[in-house]
Amino acid sequence: MPLNADLHLRGRLEEGPYGLVLRADGGGVWELETRRRARRLVGSEVEAIGHRAGFNGLVCDQVWTAGQPRPRASRINIEYVLAAGVVGYGLIAFLMGLVSYLP
Repeated sequence: MPLNADLHLRGRLEEGPYGLVLRADGGGVWELETRRRARRLVGSEVEAIGHRAGFNGLVCDQVWTAGQPRPRASRINIEYVLAAGVVGYGLIAFLMGLVSYLP
């Protein structure tokens, strides 16, 4: 299987020594790189979609309870919101500095 291929896995989510692991139904153990809210699903059967990273790594796009319909992806990416806030703050600080030099 090529690296960075999209994968859809199903299995039991467990706490591993370095984070979350997925014991796949077809065999194999995958180390998951996922968001914090996936921890609430530890111990249950889940489905995960993501990109393969390394030998047995999966960078997850979504993790949800198995048997449930796939949840809609969030339209707001928090990284973009934080970046926009930093840029906005910098712009305001620049303008306030400019105004303070005016007579």
